[in-house]
Amino acid sequence: MPKQYSQDIKLKAMALWIPGNLSGKQIATQVNKSFGLAIQPSTIYMWAKQYKWADQKTLARTEAVNHITETEGQRFSRVQKEHLTSYEGLRHKADGALGVLQFDRAFDAAKALDMGIQGERKIMEGMVNLQFVQSVLNVLVEEIDDPDLIAKVATKLRTLIQTQE
Repeated sequence: MPKQYSQDIKLKAMALWIPGNLSGKQIATQVNKSFGLAIQPSTIYMWAKQYKWADQKTLARTEAVNHITETEGQRFSRVQKEHLTSYEGLRHKADGALGVLQFDRAFDAAKALDMGIQGERKIMEGMVNLQFVQSVLNVLVEEIDDPDLIAKVATKLRTLIQTQE
């Protein structure tokens, strides 16, 4: 009759399996050390197959990348909204002031209004670009199986977003 192991032991093994940087032998060694057991690497591989740890690994990696994307994306979106609000305010003030303020030249009035409009357009373009980047990142996360490559792409995108600000 096969040995029965507690859920805690299997969860510990799965937690070591999911990052993908340890072999079955290394996981067995760590679990054995933690629980004072003699689990074989073949048992680890059997659990991985039986409990579909590869699916759990994919899910965990996708959630981690989504969290990074959402965090950076949310911050970027918030800043864009603040800028858009500022430019909208500038445009509304300039538009309202056109009838009341005395401009020496019509060019100055048009320039004040155009500055607000151009700012709004630039912010709106950035919002569209951010949505496109998030869509591309979602495709990459779904299609790339290598966790190291996913981490590198996420880091480079995070750096790219920070340098664009």
